[in-house]
Amino acid sequence: MRAARLLAPLLLPLLGGCATFPALDSTPEPTVGQAAYPELLPLDELLAGVPPPPATDPAAALAARAAALKARAAALRAQDLSG
Repeated sequence: MRAARLLAPLLLPLLGGCATFPALDSTPEPTVGQAAYPELLPLDELLAGVPPPPATDPAAALAARAAALKARAAALRAQDLSG
């Protein structure tokens, strides 16, 4: 077991060396240089499309969810797992 712990860190990089990598030296397609630039919009127009934050406070829903998760955790702890 000890030998496996010592060999695992040495074998994992060797296993990574077997991976195939994409050819990064290839030239891009000719259409990339001729592509149109995206349309730039003023910030005011972009922010106008963002919905306003919710009017309700999310703290109550978050507290209820936390209480439900704690109750579920307590129920799981109370289970007898001895079989």
